[in-house]
Amino acid sequence: MSAPAMLAVPPIGIPAASASVADGYLFGKGRTFQTFSLLCLLMVFDFADRMILAALIPAIKAEWLISDATSGLLGSLLTLGMVLFAFPASFVIDRWSRIKTASLMGVLWSIASAVGALAQSVGQLAVSRAFVGIGEAGYAPAAYAWIAAAFPRRRLQLALGTFSAAQPIGMAFGVALGGYVAAHYGWRHALGIVALPGLFIALWLYRGRDYKNLPQRSAEVEVDGSIIPTRAAAVLRKPSLLLAYLGAAMGTLQWVPLVFFLPSFLNRAHAIPVQTASLLTSGILLLSIVGVPLGGWAMDRWSLRHDRAKLIWPAIAGSLATLLYGAAFGLVEDFSLQYGLIMAAVFVGSTAGTGPLAMTQELVHPAIRAFSGTCSVVTIHLLGSVPGPFLAGLLSDHFGLRHALLVLPLASGLLQLIALLFALRYYRRDLARVGCYTLESA
Repeated sequence: MSAPAMLAVPPIGIPAASASVADGYLFGKGRTFQTFSLLCLLMVFDFADRMILAALIPAIKAEWLISDATSGLLGSLLTLGMVLFAFPASFVIDRWSRIKTASLMGVLWSIASAVGALAQSVGQLAVSRAFVGIGEAGYAPAAYAWIAAAFPRRRLQLALGTFSAAQPIGMAFGVALGGYVAAHYGWRHALGIVALPGLFIALWLYRGRDYKNLPQRSAEVEVDGSIIPTRAAAVLRKPSLLLAYLGAAMGTLQWVPLVFFLPSFLNRAHAIPVQTASLLTSGILLLSIVGVPLGGWAMDRWSLRHDRAKLIWPAIAGSLATLLYGAAFGLVEDFSLQYGLIMAAVFVGSTAGTGPLAMTQELVHPAIRAFSGTCSVVTIHLLGSVPGPFLAGLLSDHFGLRHALLVLPLASGLLQLIALLFALRYYRRDLARVGCYTLESA
């Protein structure tokens, strides 16, 4: 057996000139892209399982006569399950294996999604969706930590963007499949069908390559004579990192309620059949397949000349997306123009996502990257995904769905801009505090 591959990484923010393994790829390009492909495929079915409910809501409402607020709560409970188990999962990831944890998480959420097909009441369906969220709790942080280690820094945002592009693919697939299956065979069949491919890919991923865990002691700092784990200190002592979490959460609060209720909005406002409305929603989501990696590539290129590009670009793109959402739901009535504005908003907004995401990995030591990613995921869900569908449903019940989809994007877009602008002030100082480290292939 050959000696383990090692990759020495200089202080963050300094170009890596001494990468010794396959031009900076920790496992070599072939093995890196093999495992990376499986992570991306599993992410597709993660979001397919997560978002399929958006297309099934009209059928569920018709069967059980539930309100929009209850419909939104079904979506929020999944995210709540993720939040409750995110930190326990991050401890497992940092101490055991990113790849094996991601694999077992995929098995759990796939089984839970299939069990939802047997639900005979809204309570039973809610419990199954919560367990889907529990299964998804550690997947994204595990994948982020692995990607940040496996890829050279000059390709980090592009890699994260490509991985993140699997999210809209999964969302579009889940919404489109859910609308079709629900219309022809019933909504329960849709939950069972979408679970099977994810289960297969999760089992395949289990034997993927991973890197050796660094000693937890190496990720500690001394404060006033006491050793404090960087799990807390690396986050709390870096304002730009906290603001990156907040900015990402506000971006999520902007688009999650839109995607969740867009099939219902198109059906109510424009009398479009639910199946067609689901396809139109999935078409909008597919724009992010290009937008997310394109934004990551552009920020990688711009970062070579401007170290704060990953903050400036999201601030500009997020502001433009907010204006487009406001025009779509506040100024126009025509379906074609409204749909075009929503398409433009989703595409522009999608190019901003990898900037704050990259910050969650580069501003901390590799031994706690999964923890930092978990902090980001928890913040995103607690402030974005969990309240988003419920708030939109609540506003819809009182003021109408159109007003709900106008108010939330405008408010969240403004808060996102404020967070990113304040993060610019602290970013360089926080970046300079990350030291040297060496990663070794397991």
